[in-house]
Amino acid sequence: MGELRFQADLLDEVAHRLDLREPNRKAIESVILRASDHYDVQESSGPFECIVDSATGVGKTYVMAGLMEYLAGAESPARNFLLLAPGRTIRDKSVQNFTPGNRKSLRPVMRSAPYVVTADNFNSPATRVAMDDASVTKLYIFTVQALTTSTGEGRATHVHSENLGASFFERLALLEDLVILADEHHCYRGPAFSRTITDLKPELVVGLTATPVKADENLVAFRYPLAAAIADQLVKTPVMVARRDDRTDTETKLLDGVNLLRYKSAAADAYCTEHELPRVNPVMLVIAGSIEEAKEYQDVLDSSSFDAGAWAGTTLLVHSKLKGEEKEKALADLQAVEEPESPVRIIISIGMLKEGWDVKNVYVIASMRASVSTVLTEQTLGRGMRLPFGRYTQVEFLDTLEVLAHEKYGDLLKKRSVLNEAFIDYGTYAQLRRAADGSLEVRQKAIPAPGPVIPAPRPSVTAQTGDPATSEEFLLSSEPGDLASAAAASVVGIVDQESRARQAKKDAQSGAVIEYSPLPDREPIVIPRLVSVAQPTTVSLNDIDPEDYGPFERLGRALVTEHSEELRRTKLSASHNWQKAQVRAETARDSIRAALPLDIPLSETRKALIRRVMSAKDVPNRKNELGAAERIVDCVIEAMGDEAQECLSAFVEVCGQRLTRQISKTLRDFNPTQIMYTDDVEWLPIDKTRKAQRKQEAGHADGTFDKNLAFNGWQKNLYSHAWFDSSPEFQAAGLIDSSSSVVVWARLHINDVEIHWTTDGRNYNPDFVVIEEIEGKRLGWLVETKSDKDMSSAEVQAKRRAAKKWANTANSSPQVRGVTWNYLLAGEQDVEDAAGLWGRLKKFCV
Repeated sequence: MGELRFQADLLDEVAHRLDLREPNRKAIESVILRASDHYDVQESSGPFECIVDSATGVGKTYVMAGLMEYLAGAESPARNFLLLAPGRTIRDKSVQNFTPGNRKSLRPVMRSAPYVVTADNFNSPATRVAMDDASVTKLYIFTVQALTTSTGEGRATHVHSENLGASFFERLALLEDLVILADEHHCYRGPAFSRTITDLKPELVVGLTATPVKADENLVAFRYPLAAAIADQLVKTPVMVARRDDRTDTETKLLDGVNLLRYKSAAADAYCTEHELPRVNPVMLVIAGSIEEAKEYQDVLDSSSFDAGAWAGTTLLVHSKLKGEEKEKALADLQAVEEPESPVRIIISIGMLKEGWDVKNVYVIASMRASVSTVLTEQTLGRGMRLPFGRYTQVEFLDTLEVLAHEKYGDLLKKRSVLNEAFIDYGTYAQLRRAADGSLEVRQKAIPAPGPVIPAPRPSVTAQTGDPATSEEFLLSSEPGDLASAAAASVVGIVDQESRARQAKKDAQSGAVIEYSPLPDREPIVIPRLVSVAQPTTVSLNDIDPEDYGPFERLGRALVTEHSEELRRTKLSASHNWQKAQVRAETARDSIRAALPLDIPLSETRKALIRRVMSAKDVPNRKNELGAAERIVDCVIEAMGDEAQECLSAFVEVCGQRLTRQISKTLRDFNPTQIMYTDDVEWLPIDKTRKAQRKQEAGHADGTFDKNLAFNGWQKNLYSHAWFDSSPEFQAAGLIDSSSSVVVWARLHINDVEIHWTTDGRNYNPDFVVIEEIEGKRLGWLVETKSDKDMSSAEVQAKRRAAKKWANTANSSPQVRGVTWNYLLAGEQDVEDAAGLWGRLKKFCV
């Protein structure tokens, strides 16, 4: 039995660079562990095949990219990857995902930079050169039909090519490191696919799907069910909407859908305005039973008599029988439906959108004929599960997907248990365990799903009578064991159309957008804006935070301890015995006083040490490095205490050598994918006019938090009102505002302060900026609050390092004067323990 091979550091680096969600990271880890166990431990010779079963909308494309990045960067790298798609739609989407320049491309964060080979270029001279170059990573993207048959679509890949010296299929079969990524794996299980796998002789086959067939259950290496994705708030929460009456006519069904869509649009507009984000246009997906029905629905929606003509010209009809220019235009419009300028608000489909269509702004799915059992499949539901803002907004109506099945409300309730059976499943992943003999082994771990996708509703109880509320007051509430996301979404499960529409209208009309400008009597806030540039192969002295100067303090103390004013002499003595002569070294008993110059000014030795630090090979020769070098040298000198001048006069060269070695060792610990800052500094005033559609609260002193309120009553806030995403943020604002040392503060919004934390340009925006004055010195703080469970996450810690580096770089810049900048990350328990005192919070977190 061999040893397991798994490079945890490499996976961490890939996960950081691709910003992988935790389930996607675990999926990659599970595949690698199971493959290594197959080859390296069990020493099996046949190809290893497994399945990643991950809920729709979680990000299978990122799993494929992560696998390529890991395997291409491993000690024994793979250079040939074949991505199989069940049809042209998914094939074309995959080409876009891995082609430079496309807005959905992952290439900017992929270090392997794969050369993409498709049906259009596989026979070109450039592809031949790439295939012959063992250092180039290749990604072959083909439909499964193009490879599983030598006739029809697959004929071109099976005929002999003079350019390739063989058929393309034969060239693939000769590759010793071929990895096959089978997207939507459930679509093509069968003899032809199995024969193709056998003929290609791949090293690894990874199927990716949200719905594996039962016959492949033993191949599942990782499973992440939809219930878990909803609980983890990685996809929208579905809400089943049904009518209480018997109305089933077409116009009523479509009116139900567009009414909810209108309220979704109002909520999205308010959210984008408040957070200064590009416009997101919610769309409705109408599922028809036939082309004739689809055309009927389009005629109704486009008519001037339907909803006063509000939806005329906003529909897009897509079906498999479209031909020529009509088809090309429909597909182009479908591809652009996420664009802010797209006029499409309603997509009518007959069945062409089951897989391969990944837009994020579907907010309503309306089934016109099919029963809910047909609609509520993961493929169909998945068309609307993705999050347009990348995460939950904490605005309930923007974090949910409305599914109008148009079955009676009571009938839908009766089906709840049956419907949940399609989604409730256990999760599974591979993990490393240490065996009794100390060796590492791979074990499959199963975890239960967090609860039903469709919780049971229960009526509210009136305070006056204790009786169940009327149907018009019907509310939904999660039962014990239901989804964790129920706390963030006040409505989940099954609800009647009337109640849902009424609540939506109330939320959409909660108030007009109010503008807030900085108060004229408050001191303005100006923050240095540091211009960044990606430097993936270098690190900076500013990566080393002063909090992590412990090794340099120990170095200073050691220099004083180890070097006394006396020099020890080493005496060589010889002895002779009958076998051989021996020479040994020993310390001479007599000592001489060191005749050394002890009057070199400390300022001169300090400059010498700074020059040594700046000349170290790992330190970039940049102006902003100088300030960090000075801080490190001053730390060493301070640790040496009163003997610093005398010791450095005698041993400045030794100190310089040891200091540069310690710096090189410390810099090696930092991730080389972090960004660098240029020497340019711009000044960013916090003076934007805030906009919010929130009810105003006169004060904040009672400590009652509500994310839907804009709180007034601040003494030091730059603005009259502020609103918050969480209770810890609200509490932190209160203790900042009440501090006597604070001059002014502001709740930061998206794009106020951009701290770059990845090389592909992702930005981080802290929660607060605080300016305080202590003993005549100005201090600037960027403050972030997080829940305790997130404090140790890789993302939070990476952002913390980036923010610390930002502060260090700002303080090192000769252009930044008058304010010393700091960063503070506080957990919810830290805020609680601070008991309303800003000074105490700083001590906990700095």
